[in-house]
Amino acid sequence: MNWAHARSLIGLAHASTDASREAGRRLPARSICVASGKGGTGKSVISASLAALLSRRGRVLLVDADLGAGNAHILQNASPERSLVDVVQGEREIDEVLTACGPQLDLLAAGCGVPHMAGLSAQELASIADGLRALELDYDWCIVDSAAGLSDQTLAFARGSDVVVIVTTPDLTAMTDAYAFYKVLSSLRGEQSVGLLVNRAGSAEEAESVAQRVEEVSQRFLGHAPSSLGWLCEDARVRHAVNNRRPVVREDPAAAFSSGIERLVERIDAQFEQRRPHGLGAALSRH
Repeated sequence: MNWAHARSLIGLAHASTDASREAGRRLPARSICVASGKGGTGKSVISASLAALLSRRGRVLLVDADLGAGNAHILQNASPERSLVDVVQGEREIDEVLTACGPQLDLLAAGCGVPHMAGLSAQELASIADGLRALELDYDWCIVDSAAGLSDQTLAFARGSDVVVIVTTPDLTAMTDAYAFYKVLSSLRGEQSVGLLVNRAGSAEEAESVAQRVEEVSQRFLGHAPSSLGWLCEDARVRHAVNNRRPVVREDPAAAFSSGIERLVERIDAQFEQRRPHGLGAALSRH
């Protein structure tokens, strides 16, 4: 389907939403960074479904921040012709590299197989930040699918987002790295609006045990801990959706994983009741 054409056809139906955002001062998109201390936690799968679900409520910009090694496009069944590589190289403006993935969902692809993108200079990162400052005014939500680990770029995107979702699994290494990520990130931005999401849990009891262990270690050594953003169960239907290159919430809305994403959105909504969006682009420009 030509999503860009479809989006134009439904534009009038969403005029009231656009008008409310235009009333008075235009607000930047509410930014959510989905991060993890290590790879393999399901972070990109969660980002894909989170973006798809929120696009039912408003316009969503999905930013693949795994620069040079991104795969967010695969999970949206998209084939980007341009990416943030073109922006960094000065060949395109940021609004020229958008890929439509749904009636209200656009993707900024990261590019794949471009090692230089993993270590951008301050000036190169600023080129992305400057583009985002204007672009995010046209969206209600900005979902950042970050790279795993503790690189300066990953921390810059997490530090600049309104809400950070740190994804872990019940694996000991994942829990250890989730704590390490929280420790470093909270030293940069404080602990506000940083939450822990347990993925691939076998049961609510296992998820609670994982969250409790991370919380106890954080409280003991840092004096504070990430808030709980709930859990997502181990679900065989996730792999089926991934193999079909579709977000789980679209491929199988009745899946337990999809219900978990809905609960995650409710908890994120509660975070935004306590804060106004400050703008990812502006925050990146300061780092």
